[in-house]
Amino acid sequence: MSIVQMFCRVIGDRDSYTAKHSKNVARLMADFAQYSDLTVEDVSMAYVVGIVHDVGKVSVPDHILNKPGRLTEEEFAVIKQHPDIGANILEEVVGLEQVAEIVRHHHERYDGEGYVQGLSGESIPLFSRMLALCDTFDAMTTARCYREKPLSTNEALAEISRCAGTQFDPQICRSFIEFINYQGGCNYLATANV
Repeated sequence: MSIVQMFCRVIGDRDSYTAKHSKNVARLMADFAQYSDLTVEDVSMAYVVGIVHDVGKVSVPDHILNKPGRLTEEEFAVIKQHPDIGANILEEVVGLEQVAEIVRHHHERYDGEGYVQGLSGESIPLFSRMLALCDTFDAMTTARCYREKPLSTNEALAEISRCAGTQFDPQICRSFIEFINYQGGCNYLATANV
């Protein structure tokens, strides 16, 4: 846990938004794993994965990471390297090899159009498919430097539903939407940072 806390400090020192986002995603992951009746060990794994999923962004220059407007193709190519870089960092730590592989694949898409390796369907690790949803949900429902206003919970869930079967695993989408609604919908977001 001390290693995970060190990664949290590194992320927070680099970018306060990413640190807050990582904490939100960790809570979403752990709560979603618990809602899905996964084991206590899996719930802990889900939390750790959420905390460290963006550690590879330490390599992204500030002018790209905090750019208020749309990224150029070249800038987006730099951003797309963060899952691989993060996984490479994490796999150097004994005991985090599985976490590293989950982080490596959290921007894969169910239809195979994602990155880093273009995996599709169930060849994407389960926790990576869950992380893709939690990561996207928090990103859509929080203020970002490139967007004036975050989406509402209902708007974010509608977007997730629309992307079921293309970007996201459709079965996990259904479960995630049920989970957010079970947690109280927009009230879940309000309590996420308490």
